[in-house]
Amino acid sequence: MLRYRRAADDLDLCSIAVADDGELVVEGEASGGHRWLDIDFRSVGMLVRRTAGLVGPPLERLNDRIIHLGQLPGDIHRRVFYLVRLLNDANALDVALALRGRSSGTLPVIVTPMTRDLALDVGRRLELEGITVASAIDLLDEQAAVPMALNLADVGLPKQAPPDALEIDEHAQTAHFHRVRLELEPRHFRMLVILAREAATDGGIVPPDDLLAALAEGKDEDHQPQPEQVTVAASRIRKALRDAAGMQPDGKRVLLKNDRKGGYALAMDKRKVLFV
Repeated sequence: MLRYRRAADDLDLCSIAVADDGELVVEGEASGGHRWLDIDFRSVGMLVRRTAGLVGPPLERLNDRIIHLGQLPGDIHRRVFYLVRLLNDANALDVALALRGRSSGTLPVIVTPMTRDLALDVGRRLELEGITVASAIDLLDEQAAVPMALNLADVGLPKQAPPDALEIDEHAQTAHFHRVRLELEPRHFRMLVILAREAATDGGIVPPDDLLAALAEGKDEDHQPQPEQVTVAASRIRKALRDAAGMQPDGKRVLLKNDRKGGYALAMDKRKVLFV
C-alpha cells in the first residue's frame, strides 16, 4: 500500500510519522536527499472493501480525496460507505451534501483515515443531514488476521425515533409527527423545515424575514408572499401538528410559539426533532 514518490536509492535510515492531515509518511535520509513513500489511496480502499465484505457497484475513485467503497450485503438501511481523506471544516458540508446527492435513496457514511475534530456547527449540520462521519482508526478490528479490517455493521445506523418525534425527510418532502404524516402544502413544508432546523440546534425564534423567504423560494410561488402569509402558514402548521398528536383545539400544550416581532419557534425537545 506504499509507493515511492521518486526513484529508489540507497537508504541509511528512515523514520515513519503520521502527518496532521492523516497521511502516513515514511521519510528516509540518503546521500541524494530525502525519499518519501505515500499511501496508495486506491489500494487502501480495495483492502477495506474486501476485508469488510462490501458489495454493490465496484470500488470507484471519485476524485483524489474520495473513494466509493460499497455497501454491506443485505443492509436494510441501504448505507453506502465512502473513504474520504483531508476532510475539514471548510469542505465537510460540501463533501457530505455531494455524496448525499450522489447516493439518492441511500444513506451515505463517510469513513476518514484519522479522527477529524470538526467544529460544533459543522457537526450539527452533518447530523441534521443524517450523515455519519467515522474514523477508520476507531473502527479497526484489532483481532482480525488481516490488516485494515473495519467493523462497519453498526456505523451510520439511523436513530430510533421516539414515538412523539417530529421526523422530516427533505428529499421526499414529507414530515411525520407522532408517526402520523403531516398534510402540508409545499410552501408550508418549507417553513416547517426552517423551524425544525432551528429547533434541532439552538431552539431559538426564527425571524419573520427568514420564514417569509422560505415561503417564497419554491417553484410553486408565482408571486412574492406577503408578511401576513407567515401567520397563515404558522396556523396551518400548528393545526397539522395538533391533529397528528391527537390534541383538542383547546388543549394547553404549545407546539408552535411566536414572539412580538412576528418570529416563530417549535416548542419541542431538540432530541425529538429528527431529519431522516
